Amino acid sequence: MYGPLPARDPVFSRPLQPRVHPAGAGGRLRQFRHDAFDRGMSPLLVVDHVQSAGPEMEPLPHAGLSVATLLFEHAQGEIESVDSAGARHCIRPGDLHWTLAGRGVVRQARARGESLSLDALQILVNSPSDLKQQPPASFHLAAAKVPLIALPGSRLRLLAGQLGAVRSPLVLPQPLLILDGRVDAGATVALPLPAGWNAWVYALSGELALEADGAGTRALPATTAVTAGAHLADVQLRIRGVGTRSHLVVVAGAAINEPLVQHGPFVMNTRQEVMRVVQDYEAGRLGRL
Repeated sequence: MYGPLPARDPVFSRPLQPRVHPAGAGGRLRQFRHDAFDRGMSPLLVVDHVQSAGPEMEPLPHAGLSVATLLFEHAQGEIESVDSAGARHCIRPGDLHWTLAGRGVVRQARARGESLSLDALQILVNSPSDLKQQPPASFHLAAAKVPLIALPGSRLRLLAGQLGAVRSPLVLPQPLLILDGRVDAGATVALPLPAGWNAWVYALSGELALEADGAGTRALPATTAVTAGAHLADVQLRIRGVGTRSHLVVVAGAAINEPLVQHGPFVMNTRQEVMRVVQDYEAGRLGRL
């Protein structure tokens, strides 16, 4: 006879290895999808970690979500983001760019530079229902304006949201915390997670250990991710460096508890809304590049 199933951890998912796909000239894409975790990742839908020499990407339509691009500081080259709403931004190493697709937009990312070694996260963030019907908009934060938080044994870049008394100057259409940082072995970063929020924690390199009161410790080797949820009350996450210096990214936001109907890059609340976006795209009403 089989014994009882182990109790589900009250905070953390199981650590997850990404699906790996080829990308660009000899590059690779590590992909994390919300439906692959055994605990909620909302408001995030997909996170792609792209390391590539970077040919141009084909224009893609989006609706009902946001596309965030974080180009890491050590990357070589630039990414030009253009969309059918007329926005054009150059994403340089250390920058964060955010496109709110709203009711629909066509977007293209183009790699630029003589020597390309791109290393970036592309994050698809679900929008709450009110933002799904808004016109598209773009937001950009240059690396020079990213606040730095120096703690014992750690250096954190606060790209969005607030940590302690420090607030990012980037104002996004929905509340999020986005951190990109380095943590030495033995150093600990404490992150408050408000009730109703989820966090996605990714170890790009090194190894991390995650803890929270009442939860089991999660070991996070390089290139793995975990989600954490504060379901009934605030949770204090503790992220500790293990072994060598670790590079981590944390993205946290309020879970969106609404119906989700997805058709490729269109994410709406009902099938009727999705079909309307498909018809708008096919008729050219989302614009063209």
